[in-house]
Amino acid sequence: MASRITVHLIRHEKTQANRERKYIGWTDEPIVACAKAIPFLQSDIVYGSDLVRCRQTANGYFPQAKFIATEQLRELHFGDFEMKTYEELQHNLMYRAWIDNPYTVTPPNGESFTAFCDRVITAFRQIITAEQSYTFVVHGGVIRILLAKYGLEEKSFQQLLANHQTIYTLTWDSLTDFRGGARCTSYSEALTMENEPM
Repeated sequence: MASRITVHLIRHEKTQANRERKYIGWTDEPIVACAKAIPFLQSDIVYGSDLVRCRQTANGYFPQAKFIATEQLRELHFGDFEMKTYEELQHNLMYRAWIDNPYTVTPPNGESFTAFCDRVITAFRQIITAEQSYTFVVHGGVIRILLAKYGLEEKSFQQLLANHQTIYTLTWDSLTDFRGGARCTSYSEALTMENEPM
């Protein structure tokens, strides 16, 4: 097989805050249910966020793998919106402004979208250094940033979704293409557990 870069992006399993549809960024909440090993995807090394929900998911999906965690792959810091729902925030004027234009409005005491993008893409590029396969267990926002930047189709962050129990796979023909900022040359999605509902 010709040398190429293959990247598997997987969102962590759900936490209670995910179930309650809360904004969960840097809150270090565990997953609700144990993740099951993915029978058709094997990885010796898994990269991801240092938050417990990613670590627990990686340990469940890839029990034999070494997990390499970095704070740079955390979700957006939602500041004052952290651990709140849309229903709780919908009449907050700053929240409405952020929802309307998340690229220029920053949550109070939170992280700007530009800073979020910069740290995620920087970390990703620091990890991808050779033509081989990489597996990441990260957050929904992190996956959406990477798909917006490198996905096969040109879509904005807001147009993209990152579901739980789904593997997003991107490939590049060469490290040169990737280092040059090229979009992936192929893309696919698969459920972590075949024939199981998401």
